Parts: sequence; C-alpha cells; structure tokens
Amino acid sequence: MVEHKDDPVREERPELIDQALIAPYLKELFGYERFVEGVRAFLPEKLFNHIMEMKDRVNTIEGFQTDIILHIMNLIEQISIKELTSGGLEHLDPGKQYLFISNHRDIVLDSAFLNTTLFKRGFRTSQIAIGDNLMRHRISDLIFRMNKSFVVKRTGSPTELYKYSVLLSEHIRTQISEGIDSVWIAQREGRAKDGNDRTQTGLLKMLTLGQQGDLKSLFRSLNIVPVAISYEFDPCDLLKAQEFVNKKNNPDYKKSFEEDLQHILLGLRGQKGRVHFEFGKPLREELDVFDELPNSKKQLEALAGIIDKSIHRNYALHGINEIADKLLKADDSPCSRCEEGEELKLHDYFSRKKQELQHDTDESGYRYLLGMYANPLINALSEE
Repeated sequence: MVEHKDDPVREERPELIDQALIAPYLKELFGYERFVEGVRAFLPEKLFNHIMEMKDRVNTIEGFQTDIILHIMNLIEQISIKELTSGGLEHLDPGKQYLFISNHRDIVLDSAFLNTTLFKRGFRTSQIAIGDNLMRHRISDLIFRMNKSFVVKRTGSPTELYKYSVLLSEHIRTQISEGIDSVWIAQREGRAKDGNDRTQTGLLKMLTLGQQGDLKSLFRSLNIVPVAISYEFDPCDLLKAQEFVNKKNNPDYKKSFEEDLQHILLGLRGQKGRVHFEFGKPLREELDVFDELPNSKKQLEALAGIIDKSIHRNYALHGINEIADKLLKADDSPCSRCEEGEELKLHDYFSRKKQELQHDTDESGYRYLLGMYANPLINALSEE
C-alpha cells in the first residue's frame, strides 16, 4: 500500500501524479475490495477479466486511459447513449494545446466523454479540473488523479484559496504554453443544475492571477475553445430537482458525498438519449472587443458573454427542450422539434417525474425540473 505522507496525490498543488508512480497507485486502487466488487457488478464478465489482467500490465497514465478507461467508456456509451456525436474538431490542430471551457451537466461524464472524443479523433486527452469535493474518498481520489485530473480547491480560508488559485492559474498556463497538455475546465463551479449555462467571471479572473501583460494577449495565448455539451435526457434530473426542493424546505440542507456518489452512478448507467459535443473555434478575433473596453472587469464580462454565446448557439436541441418550455408557458401548440409520436411520450415523461418528486407542495421543484430542459432552448433563442 502507498504511504500517504509522501503521496503526491495529497500535495496541496494542482499537479498530476508522476507517470512513473502509476503502478503503485493502480495496485492500491485494486487493493480496495469494495472497489473491485463494484467494478465486477458493473461490468460484463469478459470486460472485468480484461481489466483485472491489464491492471498488472499498465504502468503509465496513457496506458490506464487507453487499456482500461476507454473500454469502460465504450460500455457506458453502449448501455446508456442512443447516439454520441461531435462537431467542430476540424477547426483544431491535434498538435496544439487548448483550454476547453464547457458547460457542465454530469459530474464525471462531461470530461470523460470529451476525452474519449478527443482520443478517437487523434488528439491527446486533456487534463481535467476537478473540485475538491469529489476527492474526499481515497478511491475517487485515485481514479480522478490517474485520469489526468488536478484539484480545484473550494474549501479553505480566503487567503488559502487565493494562493491556491494563483498556483492553479500558473499550472493551466504552463500546460498550454509549454505544449504539455490541453486542459478542460467547467465554465462555473459545479454543474448548472437548472440547465442555465452561464460562465462565471470569477473563473476567468482566476486564469489571470499571477500573469503579466494585457488580458487580450493572455487569453489568446490560452487558446480558449468553448465546448457545448448536450444531453437529450439528464439521468439525474429528478435527483437535481429533489435537491432543489430539499434546499428550499431546509436552508441548512447540504448534499453529502454519498449523494454525489449516487449522482455519479446514476449518471453512468442512466439513459441519456442523444449526446453531442460541439467544439467552437479558438477565441482570437472575438477578443478584439477588449480594445474598446475601459477595464479588466468589463473585459472579463465580455469574455464570459462570448463563451456563453458559443455554447448557447451550439447546444443540440431536441423535442424535450421544446416540450419543457411549452409546459412552463402552458402552451399547447404543436411541438416543431418533436419526432412522430414523441410529443405524447415526453408529456408522460414529465408527468412521471412530477409524481416522483417528494414534498414539492408548491410544484416549484417540478418547474425547476422543466427549466433544466427549457433553459438551453431559451438561451439559444436569445442569441438569434
């Protein structure tokens, strides 16, 4: 077992584990009996046996991703996704590094399928920014770290968080400027559980900490690529709506790590319908607007708007988005995006969710759930 006192996974820096250390971490991970039993229960026997064999052969992060994780991602795609598609990668160079900034729906799968998409199109997988709330358990800590993840601290004193944010900014810039790796980070802290995808200017400000020069040059050097991630169905929609109800009824309610784990497991297996990743072009000319703005605050706000516009316009909309919007507006006109016979099924879908919500006495949770699907449509229409 690996000793924690000298463990790079435990260091308070946003760094990856050394590739030379991958073997002992794999040994530790598969030394947890309940992890192995969980993998056995989730995977078909043939794939489980393959992974148990490969765990003793893999000695690099790349090997872990290609010989173990990729097989698991292919299985998740087969059992839970009707169609996985992507677009826009023709505008990117596999030999360059980018900062992918995307909307955030699923705790694990957003970054995992982004990396799967990149790998299958001849790109290197990206590093992944993960909130420290997901690193509370050693098993999840190991899995994320061996998938090229680094920590975004959300807990600590203001001074501690600021110092760590400076290190985080330096880490991201170094990966891209020195041609090491692309980096993925969500446009905001946590998932947009209400489906209203908006970039936090605080995230963008973090990217400027410890950096020299004007913001236009800085952000151009980061090769920012907005990515719109679209799930036709969100397997965790009821959990997210129930969490909203719980918080409304009890302001002191806080989601536990076990509830995060429930979201992760349901996200892996739950039906998602059609899933699409649309990569925008690297932001360059769009940043010329900075020249006309009076200060950095306005520049950060403008950049957030540019990223939002790309994500809103590139979001793949379906019948469920339009039906949710019509239900919110009590609009009984025909659904233009629905396929034949789909409209009635979608009405039934939302009716079942409404009945399953607990303690939703004023139906605010139900409206929140509808908003998850309606907001991407509302945002897309606002950009026309």
